[in-house]
Parts: sequence; structure tokens; C-alpha cells
Amino acid sequence: MTAAPDIAIDVEGLTKSFDGRKVVRNLSMRVKRGEIYGFLGPNGSGKTTTIRMLCGLLTPDEGSGTCLGYDIRAQADEIKRHVGYMTQRFSLYQDLSVRENLEFVARLYGVADPTAASRAMIERLGLEGREAQLAGELSGGWKQRLALGACTLPNPQLLLLDEPTAGVDPKARRSRVGRRAGARAAPAALRSRTRAWRARPCCRSPAA
Repeated sequence: MTAAPDIAIDVEGLTKSFDGRKVVRNLSMRVKRGEIYGFLGPNGSGKTTTIRMLCGLLTPDEGSGTCLGYDIRAQADEIKRHVGYMTQRFSLYQDLSVRENLEFVARLYGVADPTAASRAMIERLGLEGREAQLAGELSGGWKQRLALGACTLPNPQLLLLDEPTAGVDPKARRSRVGRRAGARAAPAALRSRTRAWRARPCCRSPAA
């Protein structure tokens, strides 16, 4: 399956089961580059499973497709190099500081100056004064900011954000998600949501 140059995500018939239960059933979707796509559904509807299939962390039982032009079955490692994935649960190192976590991500992705990149991201996300604080000691909202900074720091071609505003106050949500995350670098973004009202910053959703 070959994707058109202007398509970031193009999948057909994705199906995934766990212990005999189908979590994702025959899902098809297409997301263009430059688009912010809202992925709506209640808890347990398969949003996270779908995102993990798109970014190469899970192999679908059925179906096929591409992410950034790479085959989701055969080229998972290439997809991971170009995608920024913000998980629903905080997945950075709890025993590292804010600065250490960001510098680690920068080094992992081969960013030229990890120290400068970390410093710039801390300023961009309003984390000044918390550089030395352990990630595990941050509140839920601050952890979300740090996680967002980590997944956007390498300038990925695609952002996959799983409930990115959970635990974030409304004011920070309005100012940060669209302006700092969507406009940061990525040509396309897919964001999962449990409630339709949270999808207002999106260009399009399956319900549109």
C-alpha cells in the first residue's frame, strides 16, 4: 500500500484483539499532512490501541496501511524515528529531573545540542524554575507539559497525542495545545479524546 505525498496516515481495515476480544474492528482512516485530526471515543473504545498500531508499537491482526509513507507492519522502526507519541499515562523517567528527561530524549533522537534544546523547551512550556525537580514529584498538569515537551523536542513529522490535556487546567489547555503543540513543528497531529467538546481545537474528526 503506497500513500500519496500529502497523506500522513492512511490505513484500511485495522483490527486488533486481546484475549479473544476485538478492541479495534475494521478501522479505516486517512489524515492529511497539515491536519489536526481529533479521534473521539469513550474509554475502552480502542483509541490508544489504534494509536499504538499507527506508530509501530503494535502489529494489527488484520488490515494494512502507512504512516508517513512507511508500512505499519514492515517498517515500524522507521515510523518510530519520525513520530512524536505522547502516551495517555506519563511514561518519562520519574527519578530524573525535568532537564535530565528532556536532555535524554534529545540525545536519543540525535539532536545537535541536547543542553540548548532542553533549555529552550523548558522556556517554551513555562517550566522555568522546575528544571531540577524530579519528574515523579510534578503534579499531573506539569507532567503533561513535560511529556508534551519531550515528544515535540525532536521536531517530529507527526504528533500522536493520547489525551494530551488530561489534568491540565482550561486556561493552559487553550493556550498550549493548539499554539505550542500543533504549531510547534509537526506537519500533522492526531489527538485522542473522550469528549467531543475537547476536540474544538481539531480541524477534523471522524464525526465531522
